[in-house]
Amino acid sequence: MFIFLIAGHETTAHTLCFTFALLALYPDEQEGLYQHIKGVMSSLNGMPAYEDMSRFTQSLAVFYETLRLFPPVMNIPKITAQDTTLTVTNVDGGKTTFPVPSGTAVNIHVPGLHYNPRYWKEPHKFMPERFLGDWPKDAFIPFSQGARACLGRRFFETEGIAILTMLVSKYKIEVKEEPEFAGETFEERYARITAFDQGLTTTPVRVPLVFKRR
Repeated sequence: MFIFLIAGHETTAHTLCFTFALLALYPDEQEGLYQHIKGVMSSLNGMPAYEDMSRFTQSLAVFYETLRLFPPVMNIPKITAQDTTLTVTNVDGGKTTFPVPSGTAVNIHVPGLHYNPRYWKEPHKFMPERFLGDWPKDAFIPFSQGARACLGRRFFETEGIAILTMLVSKYKIEVKEEPEFAGETFEERYARITAFDQGLTTTPVRVPLVFKRR
């Protein structure tokens, strides 16, 4: 329970930090999310409840797109429980199969999958709408996959989406203007605002934002 709560708290906080940064960098996406939240909230009787979570589809899409770009962990270690084979697709489209004996340590590089153009159109772009229709679920693994996937996924999603939804409904998020960074390009600002350290989890370095009451 201790690990569940601490791990869930840190990864949720870091993901929300990246989410707010991306919304500040992409004001049109933020406005679209705000209008969506406003529309859903107006149809509810009072504050949203847990049962209403599925109605905030745009909030979930923004949260998932952030997780795709900045997964909480970059590498997922696995050990094979039995002899198996692994088939991979080559650059030329051909297939190669490798034998993987029982007890083999396998390391899954999450960004390698999340940024693969085979599965994600323009993978380096912040495009939450990619999660509003059909999307390649096997190519999205911020919580790992299979029997040993993250136990805290539902807790993580519920907490994160609730905070994201309520905050965006009340505040407009902007990047803090600082004189020493005047004249920087969008690409330079993006790199500065979304810079991170990779330790046990993906940790934002410095995210100077301003929250203005709507």
